Order: sequence, then structure tokens, then C-alpha cells
Amino acid sequence: MRFSFKGKQGGSHPDENKERTANLPIVEAEVPRILVFPTTMHIGAPANPVVEVGDKVKIGTVLAEAAGKISAAIHSSVSGEVVAIEKRQTVNGLADCIVVQNNQKDEKDAPIINFDQKLTKEFILDAVRKAGIVGMGGAAFPTSVKLDSPPGSTIDTLIINGAECESYSTSDHRVMIESSDEIIQGIQVLRHLFPHLKSIVIGIEDNKPEAIDALEIASSEYADISIHSLRTRYPEGSEKNLIQNITGREVPPGELPVAVHCVVLNTSTTLAIYRATTFGEPLYQRVVSVSGTPVVEPKNLLVRIGTPVEFLIEQCGGFNTLPGKLLSGGPMMGKTLADGSEPIIKGTTSITALTPEEAEVGDSSDCIMCSECVNVCPVSLQPILISDAFERGNIEKAKKLGAMDCIECGNCSYICPSKISLLENIRSAKALIKAEQNKAG
Repeated sequence: MRFSFKGKQGGSHPDENKERTANLPIVEAEVPRILVFPTTMHIGAPANPVVEVGDKVKIGTVLAEAAGKISAAIHSSVSGEVVAIEKRQTVNGLADCIVVQNNQKDEKDAPIINFDQKLTKEFILDAVRKAGIVGMGGAAFPTSVKLDSPPGSTIDTLIINGAECESYSTSDHRVMIESSDEIIQGIQVLRHLFPHLKSIVIGIEDNKPEAIDALEIASSEYADISIHSLRTRYPEGSEKNLIQNITGREVPPGELPVAVHCVVLNTSTTLAIYRATTFGEPLYQRVVSVSGTPVVEPKNLLVRIGTPVEFLIEQCGGFNTLPGKLLSGGPMMGKTLADGSEPIIKGTTSITALTPEEAEVGDSSDCIMCSECVNVCPVSLQPILISDAFERGNIEKAKKLGAMDCIECGNCSYICPSKISLLENIRSAKALIKAEQNKAG
């Protein structure tokens, strides 16, 4: 159920807190001795392990295959030996994980593609699928599925999302500055998928002038590529908001961008597509910002997938004070880490440490009916009603109120003067709805 009223904000303005890493170049992170690969590092079905304990692997060796259409392959990011397949703590809770001991030789497996093939739609989709590429802005939806438009659909607008509106995170910002040419080459690959393409737009918030300049220079020879400077507002980079702000088209509730002839891809995802189709490189590493007040030396790190978070913290000098909360992601959408043993996965954009004072939410109280959660919701839901339905055990009502349309931006919890755990409740409601749908299916 949607709701609207005059003067609706549709977003908020939390402190950006990007200044400690925004101007820091990407540096390659050290690689740990032990790496952990969850089979659930993407939306959809967990990947199926295809290795056993004792197997030797190289960089790019498939550890787990996609289990059906909505799933993604997982590759080793080091050479070494599989030493365990067991449940471990991850950002999404306990999950089946493949544990690899690094032999520190960095031997690489064969490329995922045959370079003799032409750059056709079939070749590109196959390469993206074999590379295990998922949305790297945090959503982690299998990219090959997103790129394979349904029969009869027409894509006329490709949007590259460089908004990166979450506080503290500057990983995509640095990727846009340092890999702008490769991002534009990734766009050239994507052209082959959409024969009716009329417009290509790179959306970047106006607080990233260096990124805007870098991509304007890199795209200068392509008349149909434009840079759209977005206002700095959270969550300006949410897919449906981005489409509306750039094209004026509104994606209907429950529908996907293809319904309004658009495809949206994150900048780092576009870079991964270029590397997969050009060099046969699977997705085995990504850039991660490590920041926050307690971090001694924040950095933008090129990290091997599977690296434990605590290993990265050590490379940033540790903490100058005991953090009150450690997050995978930022303070708005991020998920709390239990102890730092959790590994970096494909959708990890940043690791954020907050002081006890910054992490303090305060005691919750009864709703004062101020409607602020409705005012800031970018998809026009009524968060307090969905939260209340969940707390009352009425999951069917939560579903009817549009819980599944929630993009989990966290604006409602951020703005709530009563400190009600709105995002947490809505996430829990969505999990129960998905569980019921899986039973029915």
C-alpha cells in the first residue's frame, strides 16, 4: 500500500562522514592465510559446493556452482587447499561456507571464457554468469538475470549507478576515479545486449566532483553517454528513485525497471562485466572502504572475497577505542557484525565502526503519530504500520501494506523520534513472507 501527502521528502540527509577516505587511493589489501566463502553471498538459492576437503584450488577455481537461475557461482580468490566445508558466522548469520587455506602462490586457473568468440548477447550473458557477477552496490542480485531481458521487452535506457549515498562508503567513488576508462569500456560491452538503446546515463551525486570529471573525460567521445549530477540525498541511489529522477518514469509497485524500459547497474558491477568479458576474470575481489571514528587508519582496499573483516581492521591499524558497533555497510543499511570473523562477500561495499556514543540508539517509546517515517520513505510505504503488523504477528497484513517493496534504506528508523526499530521489524516481516512463499512454492 502506498501513501503520499504534500511536501513529501522521500529521503533524508544523514551526515556523510566520507572525508577520511574520499581522497585516499585504492590500495591492495594483504591476503590472509585462511579465507571463508559463504554459499549465500548473493540473493537467491545458495550455490552448490563442487569441491571437497583436500581439493587443490587456484585463483578462479569454481568452489560452488549456481543452483538454478537466481543464484551465482563462487570462485576461489587464492590458490591453496580446501580445508573445511562447514557452517560459519557470516553477515547473514550462520551459513554453509567453504574454507580455503592460502598457499600464497597466487596461481591462476584458466580464464572463464573462450576469447575466440564474438561479443554477442549469448557470449556476454554466459561470461557474466560464469564469472559469478552480482550487484556490487550491496543488493547482490545475479547480474546475468538482470541483463537477460524478458521476451518482448525493450530496453531503451541504461543507467549506471554511481550515487553511493550511504554514509562513510567511498569504494565506488574511488573506482569511478581510478577505473573510469574501464567502466566506459564495460558500457561498450553492454551495448551489445540492448539493440534498442537510446540513452546511457551515469548518475553521480554532486558531492563527488572528481568522479564526475573523470567519467566525463572518459566518455567524451560517446555522444549518447551523459553524466547526470544528482542532488546529495539519501537514498538517491536506490534503483527506482534513480530511474524516476533521471528519466521521469515511475516503476509500478511490485514491478522491475524493465517495466519502464530501463536497466540499472552499479559502477563496480559494470567494471566487473568488462573484466569478465575482456580478460575472462571471475568476480573474486572488490574494493571495500574501511572507516569510522574508532578506526586508526581508514582505507579503500582492494580485497579478496573471503577475507575476514578482522584481518582488514588489523591492516587499518586496529581501533583507537573499543567500537560500540561494527557494521558490514554503513549506519543506514548496514548489518551488525557479531565479532569481525565474518568474511567479505561480493556485496560488501564498506566496513564501518561506530563509537558507543554513535551507536547508541536510545530507548524506544510509543509511536507519536508524527508521520515522519512516511514522509522520508523513498518508495511511499507506511513503515510504522508494517512494523506494527509484524509485532502483532499479522504477516499477511504486513504483506498487503507492501513490506516486500521496502528497499531497506533505513530512513524510517533514522528519522523516528520514538526510536522504534522499524527497519529491523520490516526486515523480519520480509523474511517471514519469503519463508511462506517458499513453502507455498
